[in-house]
Amino acid sequence: MNFAFFKKYIPIRIRCRILSLRRRGRLKLGSASYVHPTVQIIGLSDVVIGRQSCIGAFTWINVNHRGRATGPAIQIGSNSFIGRDNFFSSGREIIFGDYCLTAKGCNFICSSHKIDNPAKPYISTGTTDDESIRIGTNCFFGVNATVLGNVAIGYGSVIGANAFVTKDVPPFSIVLGNPARVVKRYSFSSCKWIDIDCLEEDDLREMPSEENYKGILADTSAEISIPWIAAGPDLGNL
Repeated sequence: MNFAFFKKYIPIRIRCRILSLRRRGRLKLGSASYVHPTVQIIGLSDVVIGRQSCIGAFTWINVNHRGRATGPAIQIGSNSFIGRDNFFSSGREIIFGDYCLTAKGCNFICSSHKIDNPAKPYISTGTTDDESIRIGTNCFFGVNATVLGNVAIGYGSVIGANAFVTKDVPPFSIVLGNPARVVKRYSFSSCKWIDIDCLEEDDLREMPSEENYKGILADTSAEISIPWIAAGPDLGNL
């Protein structure tokens, strides 16, 4: 079968499934997931990708401290889409919950080169391993959003384009700017996003736990439509 026939007649989900088979091996890749061939993963055995998730073209997933015995250094949940040209650089760990979505050019960095002694070349000083990034269930990151350092982002949050996040974000927040700040949170009592200054105690009490929130998402989204074709230009046009 030639590649032109393959692109024209094989459905996109089946194409992604077939192409994903060559990325297996040491990578822990969930069923029906797809990693674009241009993705570079350094530390394959320390990376876990859940089921029906997609990693877009030219993303770089870098485990700085490999060969861990305490679980994955980088974990992407199920039903997630990681956009093109994303960058992951793990210190202790980077953990994504399910249903996460990132746009083009997002960065998740919790390790840096050690700079204690400028008499040594920084390229040879090693990297830090004491910080973690933890992303809750169903978070969305706009174009070129960056998360830097020891940061936890609560479930249901939206990080705006070009936001630069260096501090924890509570659940159900909209975050904008550089430095990033919470501008709105979701009110389940009024069923809308409201300005942070208008948030009341009742709004906080109505927020579901993350476990209950996962149940809500599962009930309302029995069939997730992952945008497989957006993973790379070689997958064709609509």
